[in-house]
Amino acid sequence: MLINQSAVKTIIPQREPFIMIDHLLRADDSGFSTSFEIKEDNVFFENGSVSSSAIIENIAQTCAAGFGYLGSQAGEGEAKLGFIGAISKLTVSGAASLSDTVETNVTILNSFENIHLVEGTATVNGEPIVYCQMKIVQA
Repeated sequence: MLINQSAVKTIIPQREPFIMIDHLLRADDSGFSTSFEIKEDNVFFENGSVSSSAIIENIAQTCAAGFGYLGSQAGEGEAKLGFIGAISKLTVSGAASLSDTVETNVTILNSFENIHLVEGTATVNGEPIVYCQMKIVQA
């Protein structure tokens, strides 16, 4: 684990109650991995699970954490704001329920200056629940 739950706020611009990652597990030039436990106090938790929108946000925050960590290692200041420019190839094949741990892997497919095309897969117990490609723009 690279960053634990208490230090996540130092590498992402999001703040409570919208933090959707607990741990940064891996960050390098090829991609990032995070974990996130679903808890009852999550703002997206309803009727025993979180929505696919929450998992899409988790994928975006995995990008924020990975880029934030790499930036901090390079001596950059605060975490940069990022925006989802587009989402494509979205596949929702499951849901995350209370106490599930979502493991998210992001692969960087292409980058041009501050624009990144990434592929994200969120899994629960090794089974994919959400897959998408995302264009992320860093401010």
